[in-house]
Amino acid sequence: GNVIASHDHNGGTNPKFPQELQPRDRSRDSSQAWVQKTAANLDPDSLGKTGRADTGAPIVGPDLVVESGNGRTMAIQLAYARGTADEYRAWLVEEAEYFGFKPEQVEAMHQPILVRIRKTEVDRAAFAVEANQDDKLSFSATERARSDAKRIDDNMSMLFNPSEDGDLLAASNSKFIQAFLRSLGDTEAAQYTTTDGKPTQALVA
Repeated sequence: GNVIASHDHNGGTNPKFPQELQPRDRSRDSSQAWVQKTAANLDPDSLGKTGRADTGAPIVGPDLVVESGNGRTMAIQLAYARGTADEYRAWLVEEAEYFGFKPEQVEAMHQPILVRIRKTEVDRAAFAVEANQDDKLSFSATERARSDAKRIDDNMSMLFNPSEDGDLLAASNSKFIQAFLRSLGDTEAAQYTTTDGKPTQALVA
């Protein structure tokens, strides 16, 4: 109950959560369907230790605001509300010592949830976007556009120079395109270029 997710398990916005840290619309039907399905069949092993940010125990800041794993957090909270979290709770008790706790500590908690707490200083909004890039629930077009728009700073904007008829792939706009692709990182940028390095229509969209 102390972990602050972006939305409640019914899809309602949490006023305590800084919404700039949530690049997804967790109120949309597909997101809610994922939360409902996950809550009904919580898989403890997928909510534990991992080297990835988009799987495993949710990642929170020192203030317990979720930075990666809002969907997972919502699903766990819904499972507790529905009474379908018994297996997850039993797993936490069984694995308590592995995670540095005593079983009695976990048993004393009303609704225990395993989280990872970020220790290093980061740009929280940027981290939230990057940590969700490989999440199982894909970004909608609107979510991706909103996320990508945050990458475009003043320096990049000064490079924006499409042709007179608005062609974003015009040679005059190549410096902007390259700067934008660099902001995405190699892995994500790869899906927006052809094998010979030319930008695709997906990049235009």
